[in-house]
Amino acid sequence: MTALVYFFTAASNWPKLFAARTVYVCWALFAWSALTAHAWGETVVANPSASQPVQDSYFGMHVRWGGITSSWPSVRFHGWRVITGETAWFGLQPQKNKWQFSALDKAVALAERKDIEVMLTLGQTPQWAAARPKEKVPNGWGASSEPRSMSDWDHYVRTVVRRYKGRIKYYELWNEPRFLEVDPKRAVAGFTGTAKQMMEMGTIAKRALQDLDPDAKLVSPAVDARMLGLKRLEAWLDAGGGSVSDVIAYHIYSTTPEEIPEVVGAIRGILRKYGLEHRELWNTESGFLIESPDTPVKPLGDAVFAHVLTQTRGAAYMARSLILGAASGLNRFYWYAWDIPDMAMSTGKGRHITIVGTAYSNASRWLRGATIKECRTQNDQLWICTLNRGTRQARLVWNTAGPLDWVVPAEWQAQQLETLLGSAKAVPSLTRLQVDESPVLIVSDDQAWGLP
Repeated sequence: MTALVYFFTAASNWPKLFAARTVYVCWALFAWSALTAHAWGETVVANPSASQPVQDSYFGMHVRWGGITSSWPSVRFHGWRVITGETAWFGLQPQKNKWQFSALDKAVALAERKDIEVMLTLGQTPQWAAARPKEKVPNGWGASSEPRSMSDWDHYVRTVVRRYKGRIKYYELWNEPRFLEVDPKRAVAGFTGTAKQMMEMGTIAKRALQDLDPDAKLVSPAVDARMLGLKRLEAWLDAGGGSVSDVIAYHIYSTTPEEIPEVVGAIRGILRKYGLEHRELWNTESGFLIESPDTPVKPLGDAVFAHVLTQTRGAAYMARSLILGAASGLNRFYWYAWDIPDMAMSTGKGRHITIVGTAYSNASRWLRGATIKECRTQNDQLWICTLNRGTRQARLVWNTAGPLDWVVPAEWQAQQLETLLGSAKAVPSLTRLQVDESPVLIVSDDQAWGLP
């Protein structure tokens, strides 16, 4: 999309992950970090290991134009997923004996000035190194192919790791691969080889990190889509991918935020099968099509991108995604994106924040440092998430079906109310409230909740 090298091919016509939401999901049986229990029409999302507060590292971002316009995001985040044409393999090494590091040098230096952690996505083969140089894909001839010679891949990875030793902490192996074991016809995007070939590349990359920068970590290739994504993850793990993956990556693109807990639960079920239930799980890319004054935004025709959200709904979806991702036990969540026009939190190539960006700031402030006890719904419409900060307590409330006149439980002893866009007021006598699809924060004391 735009100048960014990306593939939005998330689930289109695959069935819902679960046809009926009427079963118990038991931690003892599946060891999923996202525990979704369904009983008597009630859904409870709780992370059984969530005794720890939501960490600052949970909040990641994609930034396309920051190094060009010098308009760095005005929202707080911890990690930057660097993935552009200029920083892909074909951008860094357009010819066998020619390297172009200017863009990546600028990105890493900018991240250091802003005290931001970098994750670089590896891959996208230059035509000269491709096993199938005549294979036409959106990123250019041969870009989705495995390398013809793995020595070229080894040289590329080692050159990058050596140059940025101690400066890039995480390397993601590839973006949204397809594997022939799952996708029998070669896809036109992502990766068009086999999981075994990707495993060979992962082994080489892991060895390079161990040799040159032992503190750096390898993140698994980030698969996407719903049912096919789960199969691709299994193909990667069947090939032995768990042995080289310090972190498991997935791209959770959903039609609504409320689907996220079931997707996370399914991923954790697969990880349990391979003895990886305690491995960190990162959502390294998620977002929605959102209207923008910068450019006409059009639906892309599939289930995930079939609709363009208004700014108001986009803000609500973003916040609910962050909330339910944390409640489900995701360790990181890289939002797509700060400044890509049709999915952005800003306008003018990142110069001006939108209400989606404002909502991101507030939602992350609500969550950062808080422990999510649970998120609960009785009808898949009204959701209530309980947050703790030590002995303090607050709730996040929203209704997916739109405005609802709702009775605030007296036992909450509500003292403060804050909207997603930052409007706050004291409400010592609050008994009724109109809630809608935008989460509101209800605090049970009169102290400020969270820090910027």
